[in-house]
Amino acid sequence: MELSRRQLFTAAGVTVTALAGGFTFGGQAVAAPVRTWSGEIQVGDWERFYLGLDGGAHQKALTALGIAHRDGVHADEPYLLVPVEAVRRAALDFDDHAAADVLRDRFGLDTPSMLGRGLRLVLGEDGLEKRYFDDPALQLRYIGRRRRFAQHVLPTPSSVRAALS
Repeated sequence: MELSRRQLFTAAGVTVTALAGGFTFGGQAVAAPVRTWSGEIQVGDWERFYLGLDGGAHQKALTALGIAHRDGVHADEPYLLVPVEAVRRAALDFDDHAAADVLRDRFGLDTPSMLGRGLRLVLGEDGLEKRYFDDPALQLRYIGRRRRFAQHVLPTPSSVRAALS
């Protein structure tokens, strides 16, 4: 069966409208598709977001997943692949901030950056999360000032938990 150009554009418009969540069918709204938490994440990518202000949640998540971390902080194998669903569970079950942020980055979630919140707490400045990954001086500045916050646990906002549920 061959469709006309008009039929194709109409079908494309209906699809886009339905995906945006604004489509109604017979008086009932059609829900936007549910996000699927599929794929894999490298442990090293996950740990890029780690600041240590989660009260040991990251280490608990690594232990629960059977990921060795002999130094007590970071995984021994940064190239190890972990299912996205396992990282999502780490964020929800253990409040692992790094897990929430790597998922935020991967899936474009509109949630607060836990990395940004931690950097704001320790360094007193906003908007540092983009620079933090590539700026060794900023990383060292964070490490130098973090000691005062060693026992501090930054709570995970409910909006982050809701986005991951």
